[in-house]
Amino acid sequence: MITKALTFLTDFLNQAVKTSLGLDKNTVIASSLINPDGTIAENVENKVVISVINMEHETYRKSLDNYKKDGSNTYGKVAPPVYLNLYLLISANFDSDNYLEAFKRLSAVITALQANPYFTKQENPAMQSPLTKLTLEIFNIPITELSHIWSGIGAKYVPSIVYKMRMITIQEEVIKKEIPAITGLGKKLNPKQN
Repeated sequence: MITKALTFLTDFLNQAVKTSLGLDKNTVIASSLINPDGTIAENVENKVVISVINMEHETYRKSLDNYKKDGSNTYGKVAPPVYLNLYLLISANFDSDNYLEAFKRLSAVITALQANPYFTKQENPAMQSPLTKLTLEIFNIPITELSHIWSGIGAKYVPSIVYKMRMITIQEEVIKKEIPAITGLGKKLNPKQN
């Protein structure tokens, strides 16, 4: 599910940036900036990079959809879904010779998400099932916390912005227990039977 959301967003932003800036190549990728061994990732040079820097369990939303119709008169109990918010670091990873180009690309991304902060499957058929909707909002981070994020990544700061992507739903619909349907509620009692 997370992969589908990131792929959808990357494809959307690639199209938006190409249209906005008249480019013919994709420049937005989903990747980490640094490899696990501390070396710089090879594919991120002169790219706008979307990196997941945190995942948060959305606890305010409770699911009432814990039962699935399994047959004509039975329901299956399934585990409730997990709702996640992703914190995305969107960085323009350009060298110092292209410093202003970094801001041009980042501005194109911000403009695209300002105009399209909310995505639904109905309006965006490219969204892969079971994704149905995504929202993105700028998430402000104090400069000291931002410094900790970049230190934790192990990279030098490049122009960037953080977005909060709501809400990724993860659910394995494995039936844990079968429950028979309740029947007979529609019968009227004969008052003479009392």
